[in-house]
Amino acid sequence: MHYIELERPFHLDHTLTSGQVFRWHKNGNVWEGIVNDQLIQISQKSTITCTCDEQFLNNYFRLDDDLDLILSSIDKDEHIHKPIKTLYGMRLIRQDPWECLISFICSSFNNVPRIKLIIDNLCREFGTPLQHGYAFPTPEALTSASLDQLRKCGTGYRDKYIAETAQIVASGLDLSSLKRKSYKMAKEVLMKLPGVGHKVADCVLLFSLDKLEAFPCDVNIQKCIHQFYGPCAHVRKFGQQYFGEYAGYANHYLYHYQRVYGKR
Repeated sequence: MHYIELERPFHLDHTLTSGQVFRWHKNGNVWEGIVNDQLIQISQKSTITCTCDEQFLNNYFRLDDDLDLILSSIDKDEHIHKPIKTLYGMRLIRQDPWECLISFICSSFNNVPRIKLIIDNLCREFGTPLQHGYAFPTPEALTSASLDQLRKCGTGYRDKYIAETAQIVASGLDLSSLKRKSYKMAKEVLMKLPGVGHKVADCVLLFSLDKLEAFPCDVNIQKCIHQFYGPCAHVRKFGQQYFGEYAGYANHYLYHYQRVYGKR
């Protein structure tokens, strides 16, 4: 067990409950998740207590991002200021691109608890058994699955998208290489995959491929933009132009704030 004192702003609960990652579960005060085939246990009080080291924390939770600088950059008006103040310390997570891709294909027209259930079912059915839990299924494992097997995991109509995308990735598409491409070029590659539209592509770019300018648009974000900034025909374009190079952080602060506090 490691005990780590952080001088950088970081709020573990806000980060892991914000709907960007789906394989973490809270057991009492301890969050447990499987990352890179390892069970990670982590809690936060005055210090971080975890089974991982500081290098993992810095990479996975993007503690290498200068959060205060980023939040200052996007803090352009009272509408974004309130989410920033309320959710201060929430980080974007740097996920595995393959896991992130399948997770967000499963997210279409779904809520977070349902997405978590589907992902848990896929891991249990097709993932390699570990000492604690299951690894995320490889592209090859999902390629060999029948549509009926996938649908029994709760994927619904997304079964064919998962199977076809898995086949493409298993055949040689290197998702990690998209980090080296521009946002536009990487998005074009992702949107050629079955089941990947603008929103899913932008989520994968933002949460796994270091494209912090990505601005995923779902109902919550559209509602925020229309409510706070007036009618807007192109929400994604507006968000990227208005918030700039860190638009993805603005997006996620608005998104999570709307999910948690928007109906109060």
